[in-house]
Amino acid sequence: MMNVFLHVPGGDRDAREDLYGRIRRAVDRDDLLIVTSGSEVTTSPDMTLENVDAFIIEGGWADTETGFLLAHAIAMKKPALVLYSRGTVAKVLNHMSLPTIPSWIAIVSYTDRTLERQIEDFLLAVGGRRVKPSPRIKFTLRITTQIEEFLRFKTMNTKTSKADWVRERLESLMANDQDWQAEQRRRSKASGRAA
Repeated sequence: MMNVFLHVPGGDRDAREDLYGRIRRAVDRDDLLIVTSGSEVTTSPDMTLENVDAFIIEGGWADTETGFLLAHAIAMKKPALVLYSRGTVAKVLNHMSLPTIPSWIAIVSYTDRTLERQIEDFLLAVGGRRVKPSPRIKFTLRITTQIEEFLRFKTMNTKTSKADWVRERLESLMANDQDWQAEQRRRSKASGRAA
């Protein structure tokens, strides 16, 4: 049984309850116990933060509890998924820079369509695989006007930034590239032998 602490702070009450409901549906599994300090989800009276295995935090609003929970996750080296709505800024980044965020903290933007998938990917990662790293390397790419127009066209009327759109396409290419997957398996076996 995995204990997951869920925190969705502030914002519009209806929007918060809707987001709680969507996240709860995404984590509605027999092998998970959802814990929270809020009234929207039943808490376990004997559950402490030290017993929590992972955190799911909506990072689109800033509050002291979000900061406390994230600091606890960092200090205790507990995996945490910090979600923020695509097209906005993760408020945690107002106080931290990407290079200072440890690898077990995933900061991920979501859309209405991708929220459940982002949570499921995180839970799969916590279940034994690596947590998907946050983008940390700044990469400058010079593109033609035509490519920029194409990117603007593809992201128009969406909450997706051009960089996120390109990143998602590259991640999809990586996932479907058989040569790259074989190389990843080779590296994994080599690191397993070295350990």
